[in-house]
Amino acid sequence: MRKYWYIFFVSMLVTGTLLPDLGNSVSAANHGNARITVDTLNVRSGPGLGNPIVAQVHKNKEYPILSESGDWIQIQTGSIKGWIAGWFAKKTNKFSTDQSDNINSSSGKWVSSNVDGLNVRSGPDTSFTVLGQIYPHEKFQTIETKGSWTKINYKSNNGWLASWLIQSTSHPTRTETPSTTDQSVVNVASLNVRNGPGTTSNVIGSVSKGDVVEILDIQNGWYKIKFNKGNGWVAGKYVTKSTEADTTSGTPSTPPSTSSAKAKVSASILNLRDKGSLNGKIIGQLKKNAEVAVLKEQNDWSYIEYGKMKGWAASWYLEKNKKTTTPNKNEDLSKEPSITLLYNGTNLRSGPSTNHTVVARGNKGDQFPVLSKQGDWYKIKLSNQQEAYVAGWIASLSGASLPEVAHPTVGDHLKGKTIVVDAGHGGHDSGAIGITYGTLEKDLNLSVAKTVSSKLQAAGAKVVMTRDDNQYISLPYRVYLAHSNQADAFISLHFNSSIFPSAKGIHSFYYSKLKDAALASFLQDELVRQTGLSNRGVAYGNFQVLRTNHQPAALLELGFLSNSQEEHYLRTASYKDKAGHAIYRGLAKYFSTK
Repeated sequence: MRKYWYIFFVSMLVTGTLLPDLGNSVSAANHGNARITVDTLNVRSGPGLGNPIVAQVHKNKEYPILSESGDWIQIQTGSIKGWIAGWFAKKTNKFSTDQSDNINSSSGKWVSSNVDGLNVRSGPDTSFTVLGQIYPHEKFQTIETKGSWTKINYKSNNGWLASWLIQSTSHPTRTETPSTTDQSVVNVASLNVRNGPGTTSNVIGSVSKGDVVEILDIQNGWYKIKFNKGNGWVAGKYVTKSTEADTTSGTPSTPPSTSSAKAKVSASILNLRDKGSLNGKIIGQLKKNAEVAVLKEQNDWSYIEYGKMKGWAASWYLEKNKKTTTPNKNEDLSKEPSITLLYNGTNLRSGPSTNHTVVARGNKGDQFPVLSKQGDWYKIKLSNQQEAYVAGWIASLSGASLPEVAHPTVGDHLKGKTIVVDAGHGGHDSGAIGITYGTLEKDLNLSVAKTVSSKLQAAGAKVVMTRDDNQYISLPYRVYLAHSNQADAFISLHFNSSIFPSAKGIHSFYYSKLKDAALASFLQDELVRQTGLSNRGVAYGNFQVLRTNHQPAALLELGFLSNSQEEHYLRTASYKDKAGHAIYRGLAKYFSTK
């Protein structure tokens, strides 16, 4: 909010020498492209870790290679040219994804997951309820993209996916919408056949491991098959399509080695690790009754092979096969109850409440077999046979007839609330200007405002935007919108500037201590916690949008564009999503006290 004309002049001088040359983009035709192989990768101003970070790119995004220097690759993302560590990228010859940090926001595109079991949520934020999970072989049509989240058609409804964990894919063809000649092989001991595509549909029979089934249709991961002179539906993740299987033998095309000892998995879920220790990294998982080849044994661990997977597994979860290894056809692995942890550092306790001691900790993606359900807690079995409890609202249940835990989320407090989201400045009023890249405050304000709006609307709030494009809106009219809509809260979004280049951090302002201070305090706490920026505190601010506002109101300064390092961070999609998430949570916590 502090604007200085000479800062504008200095900014122009600096950006004239430091901005990338946008008019001389280097063709990548002779260099190929670089696909990012880690979740988030820093883009630096030069080829080396000592150079400052100018942007960030995300996993499976692909960028044209401009040049190379040793192990470093120069790329262009949006208007920014920079260098990435080549050991975190894979060179390709085909440019297959959008160059920006977000998937194309237009509807009608098709996407698939980059990971197994990607959560589909009811809104564009990790705090929203998990509706289900999708897998890489499934394709879904997009509706829109907001910030770092993509909305898709999911089970005759809508769901949201984290954009950095999906990739664009082709429109489903005959491969995805098969004819009657497409076939698959069942890869579990016994699999339910249902009268519809979902676990809520009635079971009409079952098929067994090795059975070859003809695929008639696919809907959201479920395969329609020919069954008993009629049709039925099976979960697609429990069959292997004919392109991946030897349908003449009815077995996977890469079975375990026949020259090694055979064993059967006895645990509901068995982790496959990169070394023979509980400290080994989990590289895969096997279900109960899976047949494996034991290649060698060391202490209490076995190095095993299953299909194309090799790794170490706990020997006490393996039963050496006798003469027959015919699986029990009465056992339905698709109903084996298990939970998947949703967060890193999840506490696993000795009893079903937070008053019990922590016996272990798990991380996001860890899976455990479920023994029973007690209230809102699941009783699980750890890999050392020890039993523990995990809160059901921080885990995702699958493959079970147990009821899923329904637990209030922070977003429930936003339902029915009217919130005015004010993107500061606009039109001829640019606001602060970035010291290095000439970033316009008005553009960042609007970008964050749209992210906040999408999260609030998904939680059931009514959102009034003072502006949704690059136009100038007078201060009295912004306040009028709060009064005319009888807003429950008014949030004005800004970025800061200072004559001191070292100034940094987040600052929140209120005018009335009785009416506004609590709102500003909740927002400030969450912004600092979620973004990691310095805490400049909550203070009195004599701003017109606060002073003349009869509704609870706060003005947020979300970082300093006059700080070169901070400007780099503020421009990223990651920061905008974190700031949006923080404001969403701060508002929810504020309303939870009312």
